[in-house]
Order: sequence, then C-alpha cells, then structure tokens
Amino acid sequence: MAMYLAGHPAAREDEEALLPQLLPEESSARTRSPSKLGSGRLPSFSPRAAFWQCLAFMRPSFLGKRSPVPDANEKPNVLSRKPHSTEYLDGVRGVASLIVFILHWTHIPYPSVNSGWGYKDKTSFWLLPFVRIIYSGAAMVSVFFVVSGFVLSHRFIQRMHRHEQTDLLSGLTSLTFRRAIRLFLPAFASSTMAFLCAYLDIVHVPKKVDGKPFKHGLSSYLEYLDMESNPWDWSADFSGFYNPQLWSIAVEFRGSMVIFLMIVGLAKTRTAVRLAVETLLMAHCFGHKRWDVALFIAGMILAELEVLLQKPKNPSTRRIVNAILGLTIVLGLFLCGYPRDHNTETPGYMWSKYVWPFTAYRRRFWLAVGAMLVVGPMAFLPSVQSIFLTRPARYLGRISFALYLVHGLGNRTIGKWLLNGCWDHIGKEGFWPYAISYIVSTTLYFPIVIWASDMFWRGVDVPSTNFAKWFEKKCAAPQSAR
Repeated sequence: MAMYLAGHPAAREDEEALLPQLLPEESSARTRSPSKLGSGRLPSFSPRAAFWQCLAFMRPSFLGKRSPVPDANEKPNVLSRKPHSTEYLDGVRGVASLIVFILHWTHIPYPSVNSGWGYKDKTSFWLLPFVRIIYSGAAMVSVFFVVSGFVLSHRFIQRMHRHEQTDLLSGLTSLTFRRAIRLFLPAFASSTMAFLCAYLDIVHVPKKVDGKPFKHGLSSYLEYLDMESNPWDWSADFSGFYNPQLWSIAVEFRGSMVIFLMIVGLAKTRTAVRLAVETLLMAHCFGHKRWDVALFIAGMILAELEVLLQKPKNPSTRRIVNAILGLTIVLGLFLCGYPRDHNTETPGYMWSKYVWPFTAYRRRFWLAVGAMLVVGPMAFLPSVQSIFLTRPARYLGRISFALYLVHGLGNRTIGKWLLNGCWDHIGKEGFWPYAISYIVSTTLYFPIVIWASDMFWRGVDVPSTNFAKWFEKKCAAPQSAR
C-alpha cells in the first residue's frame, strides 16, 4: 500500500506500504525557501507571518491552488501521464483505511455490527454480507497486508525477470534500511499525542487495560512504545491503551522483513521455483496460524503473476476470463463480510463450522482468503482499477497512513465529545433519537478527522519520509569504501 512521487517512475523502488508521499508541486512548495536564506542571515521572526503560515498549513491539501490531478497544460513527464500499473493500489489502501476508521467509530455505539445478518433477531439491512463491507475493518487489515506484499516486491520481481541483480540489491538495501524509521516514527508521534492527551486529562485513563491493572505515566508510555515497535512478539493481538489500533505496525514491519528476505533468497531462482517456494511458504504460514505473514507472501505471489501473465487477446476468451475474475472478487467480498461474533451460527457462514480451521482462528483465515480473492483479480481488471484511480480514492490513498494513525485518538476525544453532545441535546432513548444523534455527530466528525489526517500527513508523515532518506545518506559509506 504504497505511494510514490507522481511522474517519477524511478522512485517506484522506494515504495513502502502505507506510506504515501507528497506530489511534486506540493513537495516543491514545502521546500521552497525565501531568498533571504541564501544570504547567510537568519530570517527575522514575525508573529504575523507565523500566524498566516499556520493558517496556510491548516488548509487541507485538496484546497490548494494546484490540483493533484493531471492537467492538459502540465508537462507530460510530471503529471500528464498514464497511471502506473500499480497506482490503483494507492486508492485500495485509502478506501481500506477509511473502512477501518468507520468500524472503530461505529462498533461502540452499535455493537451489533460485530454480528451477522440472521443471527437470532438481527435482521438489519446494515448487517447483510455485502453491505457490511463498508465497516469490515478486520478484513481491510488483511487487505493492507496483501497489498503490502504486492507493492514491496513488485519492482524487485520485475528486476528479477530482467536479470538486473545489481539494481535489485541496491534498491532493496535502501528500502530495508529506511523501513523501521518510516513505519515507527509516525506511529511514535501519534502515540505521543495520545500520551499527552492522557496527561492533560483530555482522554479518560482506565484502571485496567487488557484485563490488567494500568497506571498512566512515563513508564507505561515507554512500555507501550516498546510493544508498538516489537516485531519479536508473534502474537498479533496486543492493544494497549494509548493507540490500540497500532498493533499492526510491528506486524507490518515483520512482514516487510520476511518479504525482503525472500527477495534476496529467491532473486536468482527460476520463476517456477520461486512460485513453488512462495506457495509452499504461504500454505505453511496459514497452517501455523501466521495469517499475517501468509498474506504478505500472497501479495508477493500476486505480484509475480501480474508480471508474468497477460490476459488473452481473443475477445470471447477475455470476456470469460473477466467474468471469472469478477465472480472471484464477489466471492472475496462475501468472505470479507465474515462476522466477528457468532459466525458459525450466521446464515451464509454456517458452513465454516465444518471445514478447517475448527478454532477461533477460522475468522482470521477466511478474512485472509477474502482479501486475497479481492486484491488478486484487480491486477487484471482495468475497469475495477479505475474505481480506485478517481480523485477521492487517490486522495484517501495519500492520507491513508495518517488516517490510520490519528483516528483512534480522534474517536476518543472530538468524536466522543460530539456524540455525547448530540445524545444530550437530541436524545438517545429510542431508535430515532439515538440514530439521529449518531448521524449528526458522524456528519460533523468525519470532515474533522479527514482534516486532521491531512495535516498529520503533511506535518509528520512526509517529513518522516524525508528524514529516513536523509539519515540513509548520512549513514552511507563513501563509494571508495564500499
């Protein structure tokens, strides 16, 4: 789930899952400095100028003077270009991040979303299998991991087929060096914001977290940062207090390292051997309940197939293939709606009780299968890709990592205040007062979260990318010493 600098195909080797970057015109605007800086003198501080700069920073990027979409008057090598073959995955990641946010915002006031349609007396329209995809956040985490495996390996698989071993190693070492900085630095910034909110009593501090006594303080905060960045703990279910949804960051880092190791180990093998090893490892991971690693490897397999296969040129055969791929996505969407609670007692999913896996692991397994069936066929369906190349989807792709990092704290602060305020003034006794309060608070809150994510993206996420590149250059050995 990676973003890249538009108009710079060479920058594709810097792709990193969940890590969007600024577009060229935005990047140049941020790095442009007044002529006074070139004179060697420090610019004088002006409160008025600082105030206007703050206001300018607070303006959402989509309200900027220049549009991020291609324009006929732009230079052809910058913005007037065809989308890259994997650019649609930016939009996929953006929509998935929005769905995770919707789940975390919805499941507390409406806990029934964790159950499926038809279980006992639950017959709400919003619980139907394909409808519930709009808040199937757990399935979207699986989508994140598949797309990560795809994007992180795609460029290197292309180089394997072109036998560009030197360029492959150079790009892989750079990406590996920067990976931890790019993932954990923005995550730490988000968790620090949550810590400060707890310190200022903006966020309620519970007496217990994960069933254990909890005392807010610096030691608890440092312990949380350690958990947040610990790839050695193979349990992908820790939550913590400060940013519970960030359990996936360490999982993302671990999965990335697995992909990088596989790229190195399989770089000189034949394609058939590479696919066989990847498939066996994926099945092995699923068998040992490592669904997260299996999904990264699945993404790598899909990237290999995307590079290797071509759709048939015969129109009738192509229509048949498109129909099969479309039905595969439909099946994947159905599995992505697999309920959290009472899944084996829900109509449409009762069959899962009688097939492997027979434990609670079945939910993660079938969500993983659903994610693979949704993401895989997209590589061969331009009509589906076009949905995720629209301006809203691409914008969500740019802010997706920031949205994932900030929405948890937003839910517990501004979102909670708005919802409680609507309950106080509109009411929450009865179906309609409760529903109207939720709708009004959601209408007010969602633009605020998107705005906050936009600022976090420009103020934290992009500078983290730049810092990682700068730090890599500072740490690189001179050419003569290599």
